[in-house]
Amino acid sequence: MGIYIGLAIMPNKIYQGDWQLAFDETLQLIRAYPFATLNVDSIEGFKRLVLDRTVVQYVEGYGTEEGYWKINGDLESKETGESFNLFSSLSRYNGVKDEKVKEDILLNYLEGGRDGEREVFYAKTQGKSFHIYLLAIAALIESRFPKFACVYGDISKEQAQKAVDWANSILDKPIDLPVRVNPSRLLERLEVIDTKEKQLEALYGLSIGANDEVDGLVGKQFNMNTVRNYFSKELQNFNSPAQLGAELIMIRFLNAGLPLETLTDICCIDSNGPKFDPYDFIKAMCSTWVFVEPEIKGYMDPVKNVNDIPETVESQFGNVFLDMGFMGRRTRRYVPKEEVIRVLKRRLGDNNQFAEIIEAKYQDIVKMLKEKGRKLKKIEDDSHVKLERGIINTFDELMYWNNQYEISESIMNIITTVKEAVEESLSKRSNLMQIIGVAEEQGQLIKVLSQIIQEHQNQVLTRGAWDWIENEANDVIKRMVVMLLTFEDNGELRKLFRAYFENQGLFYKYMK
Repeated sequence: MGIYIGLAIMPNKIYQGDWQLAFDETLQLIRAYPFATLNVDSIEGFKRLVLDRTVVQYVEGYGTEEGYWKINGDLESKETGESFNLFSSLSRYNGVKDEKVKEDILLNYLEGGRDGEREVFYAKTQGKSFHIYLLAIAALIESRFPKFACVYGDISKEQAQKAVDWANSILDKPIDLPVRVNPSRLLERLEVIDTKEKQLEALYGLSIGANDEVDGLVGKQFNMNTVRNYFSKELQNFNSPAQLGAELIMIRFLNAGLPLETLTDICCIDSNGPKFDPYDFIKAMCSTWVFVEPEIKGYMDPVKNVNDIPETVESQFGNVFLDMGFMGRRTRRYVPKEEVIRVLKRRLGDNNQFAEIIEAKYQDIVKMLKEKGRKLKKIEDDSHVKLERGIINTFDELMYWNNQYEISESIMNIITTVKEAVEESLSKRSNLMQIIGVAEEQGQLIKVLSQIIQEHQNQVLTRGAWDWIENEANDVIKRMVVMLLTFEDNGELRKLFRAYFENQGLFYKYMK
């Protein structure tokens, strides 16, 4: 799992001069935000990874003719993801000269072939702070070459809008939303497809993070016969309506505002449909929560995705688990319970058991949502209180500590334990202190610290962190070395140590 941003182009359709102009525009955005690049420093034969401000670099041997940049994160949050690169020369992406190239990059996704297409980048931001700003760069490239470039990944329309708004506050020539998060424009591009059913399939297949708009277009732009054939074909891939994929397709149908009668026919009656067992279908309908009042479903609001904020790996895992028992949170439509029962009786037979199943499931769902809602509300309230009081509750937050923040008791206990252990080690004439003493005499303390930080702790520090550390007296550096070597490798403690290195004030207050 991971949070990705991707960009693909058709280089044989782009002129080098136009590409160079677009590359120069990306540099405007890079200068406007503290993007960061992982660079390698050589310290007396030892290589050290350092997070520096992103700048244009040049390919060795090419002078200033072939520039490129590499983005790994940002200096504001000091967080990193994977590498994203862009070269100023299209020769880095060109394929076979006589390669068959389509007139629209979207057709590659639909027809299965990727002739003429090259991936510029597809890597993980992990939803870190630079995600939106990197998305702005990708959107810029697509805007300048709208049929020959395409942005994709774990993005939403709301994220893209934030990215575009930011970019347009800087660029001379405005850019547009990527087409795959803009359903109305996407549908216009898909009009070259010969049948409406294939257009609908392509619209669902290519749309990213704009579900409300896609659902709205389906009912307005496609006739019921097309819709019926599409959903019948999709549901035929499942043996039971209770499978997660089948439930998602049913929810997609409901969110489009399409008739419940038609969904019932598709699932249980139509000869070209999956012919689900009526009782299984009714139970799956209950799992959609379509008949649960909006105010009751609102108990799940605290776990709703905030669409203009990137997902994280943690939230991805959370959504997977939520889908196993709370798929109905994805249903935006409401149909009163009595109406659902009437429709099912009309289409599947006047069976009182249908009403009994729905009524029992309804009561269970309402009870469960109210119980979960109370717990979620308490968690949310506690979180707001801590936020208002400025309490730091995680090691990740420690990096941004200043005197305005209060550190939680649990973290302070660990900080105290670490300091006491370091003080005790410094007071003893142990083998460790003898080794540190030799390194100090040989002027190698900073090299020893660098090796421990990178090789044993797997830490990457910003240039600013290294600058203040290297200017410190040996006594401070010794404390850092002892601190790192006294404790076994531990993920949470690594976060504490990195906070100390990146935040000089924090180190001075609690370790010096």
